[in-house]
Amino acid sequence: MSEIISQIFSTDFSGPRKVIKFLGVKFSFYDYKKAFGSMNWSINKNTAQFAYSLLNNADDDDLFCMRTAQLTFIFSKGCLNLDYNFFRDYVVAFGFTSGVYEYFKLDKNSVLYKEHIGRVKNGEFLWKYVERYFYISHTFISKDFSNGEIYINSSYVPEKKMVKSKYKIQHVPTISKRKYIKGIAVGDYIKGLTKIEQVAVIDKLLNYIFITYKAKDDPDKITGELCDCHLYNFIIGEDGQFHFVDFDLRATESLDKAYCIYFMLYKYDTGLYKKMLKRYKLKDRHKYYSSNFSIYKQPMKQDGKNIVTREHKRLCKKYFTNAGSEPEYKLTYVEVRT
Repeated sequence: MSEIISQIFSTDFSGPRKVIKFLGVKFSFYDYKKAFGSMNWSINKNTAQFAYSLLNNADDDDLFCMRTAQLTFIFSKGCLNLDYNFFRDYVVAFGFTSGVYEYFKLDKNSVLYKEHIGRVKNGEFLWKYVERYFYISHTFISKDFSNGEIYINSSYVPEKKMVKSKYKIQHVPTISKRKYIKGIAVGDYIKGLTKIEQVAVIDKLLNYIFITYKAKDDPDKITGELCDCHLYNFIIGEDGQFHFVDFDLRATESLDKAYCIYFMLYKYDTGLYKKMLKRYKLKDRHKYYSSNFSIYKQPMKQDGKNIVTREHKRLCKKYFTNAGSEPEYKLTYVEVRT
């Protein structure tokens, strides 16, 4: 029986070419990964170390990609300018919260490679694309050749129509630029501490927030730019001071102090969350905050109209699927007379 099936249908590989034979007729096509040497792995705990070591052996014109359905990182050898712990937290830890994703080398004929390789000459070396609210936010890290400093820059991928979220939290609609700060994220710093020590650090952090980011319209609130105030967006720098490092999102109104404690601690440690609310004599409003300040809820319609534009679909296909990472082919047919 198997011999009969093999005579009717068979599959074979000739180098990168996959050959299928059906009823004596041969069909062949390229297996992209075999043809162009792309490397694919599912991410695991050793991926950051592996990726970092791979960059050490990469050529200056190599570009690599890590992605999920709504998150894409593209990076070059210039990432070796970054502290390893920052690279791990920024790329890998971010990916773990977003699901398992792939890691591979970009083909030099691919759309994404051609789009980004020229930017390396301008000092750019790491790019991040995230889809939320049917926007695509674009963050890139670059080195300023004039002073040697590293900066993190944020903007939008241009779209013909920008969609406004109906929720109270939005992407900042302007380009932001901030200096890269060496240090350790508060979330990492408190991992090895006792509960008493954790409370002391969180208390100092909250005092820093409530003083530094006090809202002008209400001294009992904090500014809306601190809406993404989770523990990994605060760095304890080499100067020993706290630094908030992610201004890509902001709330459309001033925030309750309780919101800051909620966003920082509710899913991290419920016990710490309740303890800090009690310490600052604030009400537990986590249900209200989760319903009105979610960065993950995406409205499908606006004013009764579908807001998923063709332009957005095109950009998503480019940045989050194989359409951007595989080579572009131009098939030509030549008539051969025998």
